[in-house]
Amino acid sequence: MDLERPKRTNAPMKPKEIKGEKMELIVFTNNGQTYHFFEVTDFKPTTTGFSFTYTGKATGVTRKAVFNNTCTAGYALA
Repeated sequence: MDLERPKRTNAPMKPKEIKGEKMELIVFTNNGQTYHFFEVTDFKPTTTGFSFTYTGKATGVTRKAVFNNTCTAGYALA
């Protein structure tokens, strides 16, 4: 039986646009800070970084945020 293996690559994966689903997002900055966002929706990768909508835990206010790749070391979606 000839099974085809997926090709391996070192190219970074492009995150898909995620709409409607509420998630948590942790952003790691180049200067060592960590930001934790709750109730994240509408996560979108952009040409210069990523954007998303979140609801503030303390205020309950929904806001839109944009991060630039030059100041971001990475992020985790859960």
